Parts: sequence; C-alpha cells; structure tokens
Amino acid sequence: MNRIFSSIGVAALALSAAVAGAQTFPMQPVNMFVNFPPGGLTDMMGRSLAQAMSEALKQPVVVQNKAGAGGAIGVSTVAMAPKSGYTTGFVAVAALTTLPQMREVSYRIDSLDYVCRTFDVPVYLLVAPASPFDSAKTLIDFAKKHPGKLNYATVGGGSLPHLAALDFTSKANIDMAHIPYQGEAPAVMALLGKQVEAYFGTSAVAETHQLRRLAVAADKRVDSSPNTPTLTELGYPVIRSVSGGIIAPEGTDAGARDTLEAACAQAVKAPQYLATLKTLGVQGAYAPGADFKAGVLAEAARNRLVLRDAQLLLK
Repeated sequence: MNRIFSSIGVAALALSAAVAGAQTFPMQPVNMFVNFPPGGLTDMMGRSLAQAMSEALKQPVVVQNKAGAGGAIGVSTVAMAPKSGYTTGFVAVAALTTLPQMREVSYRIDSLDYVCRTFDVPVYLLVAPASPFDSAKTLIDFAKKHPGKLNYATVGGGSLPHLAALDFTSKANIDMAHIPYQGEAPAVMALLGKQVEAYFGTSAVAETHQLRRLAVAADKRVDSSPNTPTLTELGYPVIRSVSGGIIAPEGTDAGARDTLEAACAQAVKAPQYLATLKTLGVQGAYAPGADFKAGVLAEAARNRLVLRDAQLLLK
C-alpha cells in the first residue's frame, strides 16, 4: 500500500512540476536573433518589439544580430536551438520563402514554429535624391534603350526586394543588373555613392535618406506616400512586400510558445512599439502563429514561379 501511495505521490509531484513550469515560463531572459545587421528596418522593429515583449513577459528579451547569407544564418541559428522557448528569431521571411528554393540551407519552412507576424511593408522602387530619373517611366525608357547599363541594389539575393525587382524587370521587359548587399545600410550607401542607380527597399529607408520614390509594389497607393504610383497602375502588376515576425525552433514547448504568442499580441499594441512603427512609416500587420505560417507557405509558392522564370531555382 505504501508503494502505491509513493507512486501516486511521485506522479503528483511530476504533474505539479510540469504545471508549474508551464505557468512560470519564462524564468530567465529570452534570446531573440534578428537575421539582418543593426540599423535596418528589421533590426529596428525587432528591438522595439523586444522591449515591449520584455514588459509583457516580465523578463528581458535580449536581441542579437545574426546577419549574413541573405538572412539564412539567423534563421539557421534559431532552427538548431533548444526547443525550450528561450530562443526566438525576429526575421524577414524571404529567408524562409525564397532562400531554401535557391540554394542549400540547413532548414526548411517546417524546421520552425511560427509565433506571430508583426509587419508587412510594401517594396518601393527608389533612386537617390540627385538621380536623373524623376519617374519610373524615365528609368524604364532608359533601361530599354541601354540594356544592362543600369544596376540596382537590394539587401541580398533572395530577399523580397530582390523578388520584387525580378518580377518588375520581367514585366517591364528590361535588363538591369542586380548588386546584392549584406543589409540596408551598405545598399543605401552604394545608391548615394552612385555605385548603383536604383534600390528596391522600404519607405522607411526612403524617409531617412530622402530617397525619391518612383513607384510602389502595392495593390493601392500608400497613405503615407499618396503621390507615389503603384507599379500596377503604371502597367506592371507587381505586388510585393517585406513581411516577418517571430519564429522559434520546430517543436518548441507548447506552453512556452503560447506564452510567447500572447506576449507578442500584447506587445504590438504597446505605445512605444506603435511609435516606432509611425517613425518608420510602417503599418502594423499582426497575425497569430497559424496565420503567419499559412502566409509563409503561400508566399513560398508564389516566389517559386518567379524564381523558376528567372532560372534561379535550386537544381
């Protein structure tokens, strides 16, 4: 009889410990890896969100930059981490929807859990303030007369701006050379230094560096830049946006993952985070984990068609 009660006691203690563990996550700081360098849009939004999540979780959310390989290094770091909930990533999703279809990487879409989407930012065709191109038409006309003469920059091969550029140049039937950079800052410096003639990026970088917005790859004109035409209304139906949010290793403890998702849902409403979005000219686009993953899968399927036509699919 004592042995029976002893077994029951051990089971009760185990259950109690499991419940307590689920209730008390997190008991220590949570790491958040950003898959692009400091100073860019993804980094600034990630740091602001991490601060707001720290308040929701009552534990610090520590941001570390793991840049390189078009964002793949940061995603790989998260995919290979312990599944405790203490390692997350704040990422732009092209590293998930595009890179695995272009080159060998150590992860796939299903290598991760999806906690929440937090942003979705349309891609702009941008030029320097002193550029001779004052409209998308003048740039396209020049490119048609001088095939291969113009260079454009993005934050990396396989990024969403790169996909937008491929889509645009294909539909406009023009030949422009792609110059990839490891992040937003060096790409913009190349544009301002006249090493490239155009840049596919976000409105936030345009605002910061007073870049000229020639067109936006959105389904309608953006409220913050009402005078910028869409590529679609110019005759080139291209709708592309940089989106992203929080990921975790596949199979992350369910209780921890739910806690992180709840903290994210709370953090995206924080005044400090909303102020950051306003400063960057970004509209919030929260979605829970399941919807985030569904969007990633849909984008991957769409990107595959563009990569196929550009002959960039992994053999």
